[in-house]
This record gives sequence, C-alpha cells and structure tokens, in this order.
Amino acid sequence: MSTPQVFQPSLPLCRPIAVRWREALLAPVEAWQRWRERRQREHRYDAVLDLNPRTLRDIGAPEWVVSHAQSRREVESHRVDEFHLGVRELPSRW
Repeated sequence: MSTPQVFQPSLPLCRPIAVRWREALLAPVEAWQRWRERRQREHRYDAVLDLNPRTLRDIGAPEWVVSHAQSRREVESHRVDEFHLGVRELPSRW
C-alpha cells in the first residue's frame, strides 16, 4: 500500500497577497534608491574629474582619467574665454 503524496509544484503557482502587495509598494522606492545611488556615483566621478591633472597623477589615477580631467579643464577655460570675448564692456561713468 502506498501513501498518497500531496502534489508540491517546484514553483509556487500563486504568491501570497501580502508578498504581492509588498513588492508593488516597494518597487517605486527601490527604483528611487537605485537612481539616487547612480547619481551619487556620477557626482563622485565628477568630483574626481574636477581635480587638477597633476594631483590625479600624484595619486596614481589611470592616464585616461587624467586625460579626461585635462580636456574638461581646457573646455571650461575656452568657455570662460568665449564669455569674456562676447561681453561688451560698457563705458564707465567715472
């Protein structure tokens, strides 16, 4: 005589309602946290690129980071130069 065994699927066919509600409510929060982490990483990367290329070489940064920081500084200096060239100086009253 064999004892009947209850069928147990390897994957649950339906998740409990509490689990489904929790996942639905936490999905936007988790997406926002992922976005915030990504933005923090980008800010840290930008902070590194704002360092002087000589400082980057001193701390042993890869050459591509030094090059990127240097080109970024050059672009910024060109922007400042173009801004100063485009601004007309008004005659002083004094």
